[in-house]
Parts: sequence; C-alpha cells; structure tokens
Amino acid sequence: MKAILVGVEYQYMDYDLDVSIKELKDLAYACDIEVKDVVVQKLSQISSQYYIGKGKVNEIKELLESDDIVIFNEELSPLQVKNLTDAFNVEVSDRSDLILRIFESRAQTKEAKLQVQIARLQYMLPRLVGMKEELYSQQGGSGFRGRGEKQIELDRRVIHRQLVTARRELATIVKQRQTQRRLRKRNGQKVVCLVGYTNSGKSSLLNVFTNKKVFQKDMLFASLQTASRQVLLKGHYPIVMSDTVGFINQLPHHLVLAFRSTLEEVKEADLLLHVIDASSPYHEQQIETTKQVLESLGVKDTPVIYVYNKIDLNRYPFLQPEKPYIYTSIKDNVNINELEDMVVQVLFKDYEVIEMIIPYDDGGVYQRLKQKYEVFKEEYLDNGIYISLFIDKREKSLYEMYIFRNVN
Repeated sequence: MKAILVGVEYQYMDYDLDVSIKELKDLAYACDIEVKDVVVQKLSQISSQYYIGKGKVNEIKELLESDDIVIFNEELSPLQVKNLTDAFNVEVSDRSDLILRIFESRAQTKEAKLQVQIARLQYMLPRLVGMKEELYSQQGGSGFRGRGEKQIELDRRVIHRQLVTARRELATIVKQRQTQRRLRKRNGQKVVCLVGYTNSGKSSLLNVFTNKKVFQKDMLFASLQTASRQVLLKGHYPIVMSDTVGFINQLPHHLVLAFRSTLEEVKEADLLLHVIDASSPYHEQQIETTKQVLESLGVKDTPVIYVYNKIDLNRYPFLQPEKPYIYTSIKDNVNINELEDMVVQVLFKDYEVIEMIIPYDDGGVYQRLKQKYEVFKEEYLDNGIYISLFIDKREKSLYEMYIFRNVN
C-alpha cells in the first residue's frame, strides 16, 4: 500500500509542521505503508468541509491510484472523512487512526488490548454517520425511521455495549494494579518510572537494570504495556522500576484517556527518569510534549532526572540540558553507573545501614523488617537473629532497642 501524506500550515499552529510530517512518515512506516508523496498547503484556516482547499483536493486526485491511501496529519472530523472519501474514491485516514493501527498491532497483554479497543471504539463512534451515509439517506416517511437511521442506531448500541464490556474488564485489571501499588507503598518500596518520547530508549534502559528483559526495538511504540521489575541498585538498594508507553506529539485524546489507568503508575512514582533521544534535532519539542502529557495526568512535583540518551551518535555537544541531567549511551553502557548513583542519592538519601539482633520472641519484628527492607546479611545466633539492613533513618528509632552497632 502506498500513501500520500497531507498537512496544512495555518495560523496559530501549536506544533512544528516539518517535525510533525517527519513523524507521520515514521508512523506510516511502522504500519508497513510506503510514502508515495507529501502534500502541504498553506491556509488561513482549516476547511471544515475538506480540511484542505477544494483546489488541493483536485490536485491530489490526479496523483492517486486505486489502491492508494491518503493520510492527513491531524485528526479529521466525520464530515471531512466522508467528503474526502467521496472525492478521492480511496481510503482516507488520519494521524489518530494511524497511531491506533500501530497500537492494535503491538498490543500484547490483555490490559493493552482492552485499552486500544476502547480507544478505537471511541474513535469510531462519532464517525458512524459518515460511514453509513449511503444507508442514512434512505429515510422513511410519515414519522417512521428509515433503514439507514435504524442501522446507525443499531451500530451505535453495539459499540456502546462493547465499550461497557471492555471498560468493565479493564476496571478489574486496574483494581489489581492499584492493589499492587498499595502493597508497595505499605512496604515502603521505592518506585522509579521511565517516561519520555516514543523510541527514546526507555525499554532499553529497563533492560540494563534487570535480568527479565522487556521487548525493545528501534521503532515507534515498540512497547505499549507498563512493565514493572524488581531492581537492586548498587547491590543493595531495592526499587521497582516501571517502563511506560512512549508519548508522541498530537497523541490522540482517545489513547490518553484509554491508557490513563496504565499511566497512573507515573503518578505514584517516587522518581521519574525522563529518557530523551539526544541525537534527535527535535529533542526540545519532544521534552515539551512529555511534560504536557505528564501535566495532563496531574504529575507536577515528582522529582525528575533527565537522561539524555544516544550520545554515541555524537549529536549532543550543543545541547542545553534540563537539570538535573546525565548524558548516557544505553547501547554502549556509558554513564549507567553514574545514573545509578544519582537515583540512589535521590531515593535513599535518608537511609543508612544498621545491624540488629532481634530476639526469637520478637519474630514479628523480624518478619516486618524482611518485608519492608532489603536484608544484606542474616545469621541465627544463640540470643536471636542477627540482620544487617538498609533502613529509613526516620524509622530507626522504632528499632533502637535491637540495634547494637551502627555501621555508618
């Protein structure tokens, strides 16, 4: 399948058209669609009828073959889709539909599949009239509804039922995830979330820290599901590290809403690692896009470390980095130890190593400490259980009676 990409440059645009068209090409590539041509028009305002001007519609018609597809850089209205499809007589798509196609092809877990299904149904619902126009025009007289209107109502009911079912199933999974988060908080587990633009290297970074690898590939939206892994930093700092779905400029509203439950993980995080493709000439816009999505989720005061990745490509010397920051090459393992040090400094600055001997009669204290903290060493002695562990200084006083020597 070959595509003609269409964009419009108009007044008060809130994004860079060149950057956006480049991304649209990458999205088409991710859908195995070959880009045949790119058409850009300057307009004072978007046409409500065709998105582009009527003259440009005729110009594009001359470029089309029967199996082509025309993809627009912004989300089209139902009326625009109908009018353009009638004019071109080929498939008409838009940026949101393209992203949804990628998500549908990449979703692996039950949760991701449900989220994509919900987003797709929400995208389809307002477009029913355009899709069924040939039936809708067959109206009945004398107050009776025509077959077209009845069909649209039936389709709408079907979609609503599917939405209800999918949301109910997703709510069950979300409840399980919320329970897991509550247990982490109760046990005092530190949570680090990897956030950033799609294809910046988040999954690769998670794989550096864990033996249980997650899928990674150099392409847009390689991973859609939140993957959480137990990680031991520097050999004795236990955390949970979570990968998240990548962001992109003009991310469809349907997807942000559908994936909100997955992104709730970000709101609960103790630290965010904002992974950035330092080799991209558009890294500043990508940082801003990620910040906007995080703000829409209500993430404001969480500590952030900016991880400028892919410095092996040698395009980063003139960056003006956000602070605090670190330059890394995950591919070549550059500055990963230094990044670990930074994470430990942020999360565990109020922790210290202590040694205790807990009498056998106080087994409950021993179990509670084992659940909450990483125990480096333990030994069963005549007078109790010896343990060496890393503990929050604020809780040290609770166990003062058991401490016999402070390592620090």
